[in-house]
Amino acid sequence: MRASASAALLSAALCALVLTGCRPDPDSARSGGGRADGQGDLVGQVLFMATGAFDVQSTQKARVPGGLRRAVWEDRVPLDARRVVIQYDSDARPMTWMLEITQPGFTARDVAGADARAVRTAQGEGLRPGAASRLRDTLVLTRTDGLKILTRSYATQVEPEFLGAFQPAP
Repeated sequence: MRASASAALLSAALCALVLTGCRPDPDSARSGGGRADGQGDLVGQVLFMATGAFDVQSTQKARVPGGLRRAVWEDRVPLDARRVVIQYDSDARPMTWMLEITQPGFTARDVAGADARAVRTAQGEGLRPGAASRLRDTLVLTRTDGLKILTRSYATQVEPEFLGAFQPAP
């Protein structure tokens, strides 16, 4: 009986540790992982949007051609932005996604981090987050009305013209 109680306590402690490690840290201000202005962990918020943590708040959900899905936030947007659209492969969502962020209250450099490197794409300049970033396998593009962030897997599947930006630095 005593051993099973200890095992249950250990399991509960491990679950609590894992769950607290999986939520955004609102006080984080790490390089490329947060905001020094106290507005929370920007990279964490982006990743939570990408993986579906905020889908219940989305304004619209739809299937799109190519076996993809889309969710749109126009009200109660979980990021500091006017509108957010995510398009993703539901079979590989953590790896295959693209976010379009309209009128963000942050810059591409805020998301990509101070150690991001500039890359050229067919659609303009972009940033590749550094190796230590949780967004290291993404490309961050500046648009006239906002930002576009996509993973290498998404580029491979949907927008192969961006694959050159994922090549190692010369």
